[in-house]
Amino acid sequence: MSNKNIILIGDSASKRAEFFTKAAHCQNVDVTIIEWEEIFKLNNPKDFFESRLEGAVVKIEPPSFKLVDLALMDFQLKKYIHIMEILEECNAVFLNTPKSILNALNKRYTKKILSENKIEVTQMLFDNVHSSEQLFDMMQKANVYQVFIKPVYFSGAAGVSAFRINPKNGQMRLYTSCYMENGRLFNTKKMNQFENKKEIADFLDRLIGLDVIVERWHPKARINNFIYDLRVVYQFGSIEYIVVRTAKGPVTNLHLNNMAIPYEKLGFSLNKYNEIDRLCSSAVKLFEGMQMAGIDIMLDSNSLKPRIIEINGQGDLIYQDIYAENKIYGQQVQKCENMF
Repeated sequence: MSNKNIILIGDSASKRAEFFTKAAHCQNVDVTIIEWEEIFKLNNPKDFFESRLEGAVVKIEPPSFKLVDLALMDFQLKKYIHIMEILEECNAVFLNTPKSILNALNKRYTKKILSENKIEVTQMLFDNVHSSEQLFDMMQKANVYQVFIKPVYFSGAAGVSAFRINPKNGQMRLYTSCYMENGRLFNTKKMNQFENKKEIADFLDRLIGLDVIVERWHPKARINNFIYDLRVVYQFGSIEYIVVRTAKGPVTNLHLNNMAIPYEKLGFSLNKYNEIDRLCSSAVKLFEGMQMAGIDIMLDSNSLKPRIIEINGQGDLIYQDIYAENKIYGQQVQKCENMF
C-alpha cells in the first residue's frame, strides 16, 4: 500500500466511501476515513483537523443526514457549514476545497456568479421573498406564472418545489417532495401535489422561512413523453460521465423514483456534447479550488440550448458508474496520488 496519506471525510457506511475505497485499493492505495459523526461531536474541530490533516490530500464527502424534518436539516446544515469554514483554514491539500464546495452549495451565489459571467443558467427571478403573498404579488407583477422555489443551501431536491398559477382563473398547483404536518415540513422520496390555495400558502410560508431563491421554470426537452435533464460529472478539465434523468413531473432527481437512461439514447451529435463540455468548463473555472463537480443541466424544449440548473461540489456519486467501471472515483484516486 502507498505511504501517502489520503483522507476521506465522510461516512464509512455510505456508497461514496465504499466505492472510493474500492477504487483506491484497486490502485494499491490506502485511504483513511474520518467519520462525520465523530466530527460533529467535537468541541474543538480545529485542533482535531490540525493534528490529522497536515500534509494529507483530502476529499470531503457530504454527511449522510438521515433527517426528514426540514427545520432540523437546516440546523444541522448550519453546523456543517461552520465545520467546513474551519476546514478551509487547515494545512491540507483538498480535491475540492471546502470554500469551493460551499460556494457551489449556495444557490444564490452560484446563480449570481454564473449570470454575471454570461453563462447560460436557469434564471433567478427573486432572492428576497419573505412570504407567500409577496411571492404571488411578485409573480403577477413580473408576468411569470410558473417558478421553482428552492432553499438556498439544501441539496438532493430537499424542499425544492415547483409552483404554477393559472393567470386566467387563479388556480394553483404545487409539486414538492415534502409534506406539512403540525406546521413542520418533512422531506419524502416521492412527489406530492397540492391545489388548495390556503394549503399552498401555508406550505410556502414555512418553506420561504428557510431562506429560498425563486427561479424561472424553464420548459425542458422531452424524450418518449418524459421531460429530462442531465447530471454531468465534470472533473479535471473534461466530462467524465453524463447520466440522463427522466421524469413525468417537474423534478428529476433519481431518488424520487425517476428513471435514468444513457446519454447515447438522446442521439445528439458530437457538437452538442462539445457544447455541454464548454458550458461546464466555463462554469467550473469560476469556482476556485474546484476540480470536480456534478453539474445539473437542462436543455430548452425547443432550441435544446443547455442551461446550468445547479452545481454540486460533491455531486460525483453515479450508480451507473460505481456498479460498472467505477471510473469517476478511479480517476480521483489517481489525481490524489499526483497531488502530493
